[in-house]
Amino acid sequence: MLNSRRLALLGVLVAVNSVVRIMGVGIAGMETAFALIIIGGFVFGSRFGASLGALSILASALITGGVGPWLPFQLLASMVVGFGAGFVPRRHFLVGLSLYAVLSSFIYGALMTFWTWPLFVGANSSISFLQDGAFTENLWRFVQFEFYTGGLLWDTGRAITTTTLILLMGKALVTILDRAATRADFAEA
Repeated sequence: MLNSRRLALLGVLVAVNSVVRIMGVGIAGMETAFALIIIGGFVFGSRFGASLGALSILASALITGGVGPWLPFQLLASMVVGFGAGFVPRRHFLVGLSLYAVLSSFIYGALMTFWTWPLFVGANSSISFLQDGAFTENLWRFVQFEFYTGGLLWDTGRAITTTTLILLMGKALVTILDRAATRADFAEA
């Protein structure tokens, strides 16, 4: 259930993360927004993390004019990242969040690249999607597409940036947000 305290907390974190995303360089996958999405999902739960992910990306896209056919896919992929963060175990959380940051960076990148793959490659190349092809063959072709287009490089940059931010600020942010959750009597319904 979304009450006024949860909504206010979500609004503040979305606003902060939208500005953080705008301030990120966005070059070679160095994106800054995912650290707060992951930490928010970790502290407040999966549904909150999914909402924080989607709304942060949407708000920053509206502010910067970054609206295009890719935006729905960014929203869905960032929701997946925020949702999954709610399942990171509390024990040794910095290690868990760091590992999740790496994994989710590549999942986000794959989801973002996947929507362009069948559309932009064409039907007659060695990396084209094969409609009647076996799953393993299409998976191999997708990995090659990710490699040739530089997607894996961007995902690696995102993984390094997100993991670094979590290692630098994660403990403090988790402590602050845990305190905010306690004061707001926040429990995922």
